[in-house]
Amino acid sequence: SLLQEKMKILARYILAWMGAAGMMNLYFCRINISIALVAMVGVTENNDNDTLEGHCSDRGGDDEESPVVSEGEFDWSPSKQGFLTGSYYYGYTAGQIPVAWLSSKLGFRRVFGFSMLISSLITLLFPVAAKGSFYLAVTARIVLGVFHSVAFPAMAGAWGAWAPPLERTQLNGIVQGGASVGTFLIFTLAGYVADNLGWEAVFYVTGACTLVWVVLWFYLAYDTPGQHPRIDKEEREYIETSLGEANIDRKKLVIPWTSILTSLPVWGIVLGHTASNWGNYTLNQQLATYLTNVLRYSLSFTGLLASLCYLLQWLVCIGASWMTDLIRTKGIMSTINIRKLNTAIGLWVTGALTAIAGYAGCNGELTVALFVLSAGINFFTVPGCKSGTLDIAPSFSGIVFGLSNTVANVPGFVAPQVVGALLTDLSSITQWRTIFWISCGVHIAGSLLYLVKGSDQEQAWAVPVQQKTEVLAKDTKENIDVI
Repeated sequence: SLLQEKMKILARYILAWMGAAGMMNLYFCRINISIALVAMVGVTENNDNDTLEGHCSDRGGDDEESPVVSEGEFDWSPSKQGFLTGSYYYGYTAGQIPVAWLSSKLGFRRVFGFSMLISSLITLLFPVAAKGSFYLAVTARIVLGVFHSVAFPAMAGAWGAWAPPLERTQLNGIVQGGASVGTFLIFTLAGYVADNLGWEAVFYVTGACTLVWVVLWFYLAYDTPGQHPRIDKEEREYIETSLGEANIDRKKLVIPWTSILTSLPVWGIVLGHTASNWGNYTLNQQLATYLTNVLRYSLSFTGLLASLCYLLQWLVCIGASWMTDLIRTKGIMSTINIRKLNTAIGLWVTGALTAIAGYAGCNGELTVALFVLSAGINFFTVPGCKSGTLDIAPSFSGIVFGLSNTVANVPGFVAPQVVGALLTDLSSITQWRTIFWISCGVHIAGSLLYLVKGSDQEQAWAVPVQQKTEVLAKDTKENIDVI
């Protein structure tokens, strides 16, 4: 019946939402250090000169908003804190291309699932590592980054087999939106967990959540529609027909490395992705520190304020991705024009808002509003340049995304070290202003190549070898028929 038809649960959307849940758990375990670290090292007390220009005075009155000054369990300098926060990205960046290749050969289901299983165990053991030594904690975060590096390339590669062309943006948007949900929840809840149960509990809770996801993932996710035991026959045929690749064995595709590495459209995506990540990672890693040490909010209240950034980020990611595919379907704008418009909004407007936030002074409400808008608008890049890999190389989108994510995650360890090097006083607005201007400049510069050389056409080198062989065989047959 028509009602039954409408109520069908499409396997490709189950995969998308399971991918989103995986990203949510990944961000639980990635971002938990940013919140827990404030409790681990304590909050610095304002000096007598804090009422001078460039400093905010303590917030009096409501205990929920006032910071609790404490020494913390660990006496780590700002530079050490920056190194610990950024160490995750050494492993995460180094692993991108190798795991993208591994995922293409073994299938994204197994590689993503087992990597998250090991990641959950590392997270559960992190408090032991931190209490053992600073460098043991750093090592644990580096190894966690290596196993997390599977996630985005694996899911980007999945859509080469699962996403009909006119649904690519929204399916990809659902998955990437999971990162914002994870960040929203960790910022909302981790402060309360740390304040009431201790910083160790932040790692225990996030590690346990990931274990639950792993079980569901192996039950619900499959590498291709043809391998899925419960997919509706009509949906499988629709996906395979729309892709025109039902007989391709993706594990045997020859990867055109040289063409990928020398492609200007690819590097346009890479630089736009990098610029977006610089701003987003700076916000992820430093917002709790800024709101607590500069604006003098409590850790719990800081988590609540910061979570608003990621709620808007998720709404923008889902809404803009859906709207982008609607515009493409109706022919209102070409794919490349809507991608470039989204990229310009996501990088130029975000950069401007970040710079302006540095001049909001001690006005906490205005500062938070600017950061919330900056974080949300940044995710226009998801249906913008970040979805470009699905346009120019759908069969190799995981590999291309792995390259892009390798470069794009350099800010993960560079940005916190820049912050640690430039900040001598964590409560100085003037010093933070420099950080925000650097972020603005990176946003704008990183957008330029994609805006000039970005493409929505499948590149010649991205046509699978099997397809080229089939085309050649077809042409040969037609020539023989003519003769």
